[in-house]
Amino acid sequence: MADTHVTALFVFSLQRQDSLAAGKNFITLYNPTASAKVMALGGFFVSYVATVAGTTYPMRGYRISAEPTGGTLHSQSDVCRFDTQRFAPAAILRSNNPTTGALDGAIFNSPGSLVKDTVSDISQIDAPAGFNPFLLYPGEGVVMRQDVGAVGHLWNVSIVWRELKG
Repeated sequence: MADTHVTALFVFSLQRQDSLAAGKNFITLYNPTASAKVMALGGFFVSYVATVAGTTYPMRGYRISAEPTGGTLHSQSDVCRFDTQRFAPAAILRSNNPTTGALDGAIFNSPGSLVKDTVSDISQIDAPAGFNPFLLYPGEGVVMRQDVGAVGHLWNVSIVWRELKG
């Protein structure tokens, strides 16, 4: 594993994000190429509300290798710091359907429901298990997205990560 040490821990959360029929990118977290940091994914949190009946598709997580564009760029004040005495996050966070480049293989799937007025439990999705942590080097990121969606299917999504000095 890379010679790293923890520098800070963060969480970013969005509530009641409506699906789109053609699919949607809900959150992107990107490690800027000039950050000089390595980011370790801690996990994802997903919950779901169906206000209409209909087919639904899962929330999925993917690794990305190009900086997202468009959507809503979030400020550092939108990110929760686990330790307020630490510095601001280096991660670039976007929501509201930012554009992403090529997707790597999916990291996880979190299913929705077909039934109107369904409210799911909160799913905690740990970063993929393995010998080493799931790392994002400068120039890499992740996106939480729904490949196909349905209007009236609302998602609450959060992502937790550590920033390590590389």
